[in-house]
Amino acid sequence: MKEFLKNNTVTYNLMSFTGFKSILLFSLLTTGPKSYEELQECFRNNEYLHENISKDTLRIYFNSLKQIGCSIKRINDNGVTKYSITSHPFVLKISDKQAKSIIKIFKAISKSIEVSDLIALQKFFDNISQYVTNEKLKEKLKNISPLCNINPQLIEDLINYAQNNTEITVYYNSKISGRKNITILVDKLSITNGKLYLYGFNSEYQNYSSFLVSKIIKIVSINIQHKTIDIPEITTGYEYTKDDNEQFELCEGEKIVSENNNKIIIELTSKSKFEIIQRIMFLSNKCKVLYPGNIKNEVIANLKKMKEGYIEK
Repeated sequence: MKEFLKNNTVTYNLMSFTGFKSILLFSLLTTGPKSYEELQECFRNNEYLHENISKDTLRIYFNSLKQIGCSIKRINDNGVTKYSITSHPFVLKISDKQAKSIIKIFKAISKSIEVSDLIALQKFFDNISQYVTNEKLKEKLKNISPLCNINPQLIEDLINYAQNNTEITVYYNSKISGRKNITILVDKLSITNGKLYLYGFNSEYQNYSSFLVSKIIKIVSINIQHKTIDIPEITTGYEYTKDDNEQFELCEGEKIVSENNNKIIIELTSKSKFEIIQRIMFLSNKCKVLYPGNIKNEVIANLKKMKEGYIEK
């Protein structure tokens, strides 16, 4: 322990190789069926072992795992005998209080990290959910991410297109006009109000727009010719009234212009008018648009539509 605290490095003197090999074998068998040859290769290539281990020695570790309650299944895969762990006594015990904290922290983190990092975080939650016995909590952990139920490969492709400002055509399920092809010069992916959006220049309407990634059915085509479009940014000023002791969190593109007691003047700069309107509407009656006039008028028009909807009911 003293050596580890001093160097912060795992060395051969700090390891119980018998225990380490058992843990390594356990982790390999839980990821899927493995043959003796595959297990031996993993032991040879391990950064700490680099050891040729015999089949007889592997059988000893198999029996050790069985003794502690692991159920090991043997299958025949095209004439090759493979082994996997089908059940084990190790479960991840998380109390309801701890679960609420985990979900709260995840939601806070997901607002500010890159979508690529969010993919890695979701994979982490997918992994730990396998070892949770509480079915309700397991379901929450699986559905905690704004990326859940979206094809991971689609997200990774869109990240790549955004990095290279690629023009693509997608088959999109529009709430207003139904399913149709839309051509977009991709700019970025971002989480807004707990949902994943694709932002870019829409060639059909000649404007900067946002699209729910969950509504993208598939990518139809990719334009390999590089295109660039100068998209002007919109700067909107608004006043926000804080409650006592409230910690106001700035979003991407926002900065505080001035602050007086519980009133803050904030400027939000974005290429997307939709993103700006969404932010203003999200802040509700604690927010008042100061400029520009067209954004203020659009917010008023949206509020009037909402009011008319309630009056009709």
